[in-house]
Amino acid sequence: MSKEYIQAVIDLIPELTDFGIGIHKNGRWLSQQEKADEFSKSQDDLLKSADAFNKAVEWLSQVKQIKNINSKRSSYGLKDLAEKKIGYITNGVFIAAAVHSGFKYKIDESSPNALFNMSEKSLKEIEKA
Repeated sequence: MSKEYIQAVIDLIPELTDFGIGIHKNGRWLSQQEKADEFSKSQDDLLKSADAFNKAVEWLSQVKQIKNINSKRSSYGLKDLAEKKIGYITNGVFIAAAVHSGFKYKIDESSPNALFNMSEKSLKEIEKA
């Protein structure tokens, strides 16, 4: 079922890949065909990440939502925090899990990351644990 949940997030955010939003360095120095191939491969990799996605969803269940987007932490930093407990996950897996878990998001246009309405207080409590 997780593959379908990941696909639902991709349907919502079509530029989502395993890397995050888009592909590494936006495919700079790649031809249009190479960019398309890399993008497709990275989305396929994301769709194959059901186990990591499920672990991230479970980890996110302890994070409280707030009204506004927390601009202090990006998806990349948050995935690093989650990895301390659940093991390696990609930025794209973390974004997909957070969106699936009902967090509001804002795409950071200058990076492959997203920002979420995650409580800084609850994140700090998780860091201490």
